[in-house]
Amino acid sequence: MHCGRDFDSPVDAGTGSTILDAGGGSQTTSDLEAALNAGDLDGIQNALTQSDSGPRLVGFALGAVALFTLPIVSPPGVPLSYILVVAGVAGIGATQSTVDAALRTGGKALALAPFLLVFIDVFLSYLFSGLVTTSATTLVGPAIYAGLVMYGIRWYRRR
Repeated sequence: MHCGRDFDSPVDAGTGSTILDAGGGSQTTSDLEAALNAGDLDGIQNALTQSDSGPRLVGFALGAVALFTLPIVSPPGVPLSYILVVAGVAGIGATQSTVDAALRTGGKALALAPFLLVFIDVFLSYLFSGLVTTSATTLVGPAIYAGLVMYGIRWYRRR
């Protein structure tokens, strides 16, 4: 502003570091990077909360968790449904207005995702063969997964 230099992206006048600007956010990139590198959960949470792109980042993180963990508890015969459910979990989290809402709503979607995949598998089995050959033990893995996801989300939000 006073030196006549043009900047490619907004810069914090106090620190001289680039501002993380996804629609007008005020958290600096260096603060977010420092918190990520240090593994400081409180710093990461503060950076995400102050950033306008925080809910999107949380949604994408939940989608990544779904991508790598859902195959453990999902039935094997639903690969297309699996990809759609992963995208749905990410989308639900990313479209929330706050980081807390993204964690809460996206976390619930992630917890319910294996149940949805089991339901899709049963429905497709019934549709194509007319028989449904599943047992109640099919729901044990999804129930444990849902419990662990909800515990993790609650633990993180209480911090």
